[in-house]
Amino acid sequence: MAVVLDRRLSSRLRWYRGPSAPAAAELRLRDPGRPGCWVLHAGTELDAARMPPFFSLLDRAVHSSARVVVVDLRETEFLSIRIAAMLGSAKCEAWAAGVDLRLLTGGREVERALDLVGVRPLFRYYESLDAASEPEQH
Repeated sequence: MAVVLDRRLSSRLRWYRGPSAPAAAELRLRDPGRPGCWVLHAGTELDAARMPPFFSLLDRAVHSSARVVVVDLRETEFLSIRIAAMLGSAKCEAWAAGVDLRLLTGGREVERALDLVGVRPLFRYYESLDAASEPEQH
């Protein structure tokens, strides 16, 4: 069996090099203007390359004086299965620290990843950032 390489077609190959610089810059932690709350914007892609900075920011928010931490996934188009599974562990760790970790989702791709790993039932549904960042009424 012979292998034939046609160099004319090599220019059509696309290599995945991780998120672009603007996409990486979208990962940020911000104060929504409500006392005791932080919002972590996940950006458009949460893949293996972005896992360390994502969980570093999440850990920083959980171990601050916040009572509520919202992970905003509304603009996220790709959520890796590994990160989806680790969000379940992060929910348990946050709960042990007295922090309510909440998800704000928007896309089917994100919901599917959360469903596949079985962590979606751990998180309530919220319609807006205002609703997700409000303190729980007991």
